[in-house]
Amino acid sequence: MSKFAEFAPGARAGPRLGAPEGLVIRPGRPADLPALAAIAAEREGEPTADWQARFERIFATTAAGDSCLFVAALGETMVGYGKCAYFSPPTDSPPNVAPAGFYLTGVVVDPAFRRRGLGLELTRARLEWIRERGPIAYYFANERNRVTIELHRALGFVELTRDFSHPHVRFEGGAGIFFGCDLRPGSPP
Repeated sequence: MSKFAEFAPGARAGPRLGAPEGLVIRPGRPADLPALAAIAAEREGEPTADWQARFERIFATTAAGDSCLFVAALGETMVGYGKCAYFSPPTDSPPNVAPAGFYLTGVVVDPAFRRRGLGLELTRARLEWIRERGPIAYYFANERNRVTIELHRALGFVELTRDFSHPHVRFEGGAGIFFGCDLRPGSPP
């Protein structure tokens, strides 16, 4: 099973979710972590306890202000999350290492709630968070993940290169693409 959502432009699983339906996009809280771990564990096919520990570490780093964790909640039900973090290349990095800056580092939506605008709203919230801290947002994706590529393209991301490295990332079954988005006022969109 692919970890990527199927690319089906224009397809909807149901109506867009928003505030009238009870959707809230907000920073994550410690009480959210078990539900987020369950969503991630299902997607990755790994034990929930492993993901609980990962989310505890992710949440701990948000206190320093160099990362964020946003959640999509419908009432008390967690239906997705998005992360971002500051990356600084190690001093011994190769010349094509990804540059220092704020990166979108993943958005995951519970499969039962996909194709209803949650990924878009989580990404908008993370971009606003980054905009308060710097002029450019970065992210990278597997070339096979057309859903995320098109979502980010609609928000102003452009391909910068396919010749890059990142010390914590390997692309399996496809090449990586490195994207950037200028967040300064007047920049498209």
